[in-house]
Amino acid sequence: MVEQSVQQPSSFRVDDILPVILKKLDDGAACVKAKLYAGFYSGIGVSVLDDEPPDDTINPRIWKKLVAIDTKLNLVLEKLVQHSEGFSQAEDRKVSISDEDIRIITPETFVSGDFLEMKLLLPVNTPTWVILYGRVTNVIPAQSGQNEVSVRFSEMDDDVRQVVGFYIMNRQREIVRKLRSSH
Repeated sequence: MVEQSVQQPSSFRVDDILPVILKKLDDGAACVKAKLYAGFYSGIGVSVLDDEPPDDTINPRIWKKLVAIDTKLNLVLEKLVQHSEGFSQAEDRKVSISDEDIRIITPETFVSGDFLEMKLLLPVNTPTWVILYGRVTNVIPAQSGQNEVSVRFSEMDDDVRQVVGFYIMNRQREIVRKLRSSH
């Protein structure tokens, strides 16, 4: 019987510029799992009220105004919650991301072995904040005081892995479409 070696397919990787927040954590936090940021209301900017009035006693014009007010209040509350969680401090950074790791160009200095929290805004159907955790595996000094920091992701739930994978596949399709249209 002949043994054949089975190789794992390599991860897909895409380059992009994304809003990112990096934070070094204590080693004790190394057991934290990646998560999706739910925020105040998961349907950002969407009213929880139906477009149609619940009954005939409510004037449809007033109901329409109430729905519009509800939508605007949800947006304001979402922005306040995001600001209090620190998301307003995100800076656009060059990244190269796969479902296993990420390389980020940053002016911040880290060393191999540092444990990081990374908040990324992924432009999927509804832009979604993903909070990932991982250990720095490599730091390469880059141009003009920047560093290329490689981070291997720690454990993440299936829903997080699905969102990251969905973003990567959509971004790859977008890149392929651009390449095809330029030829």
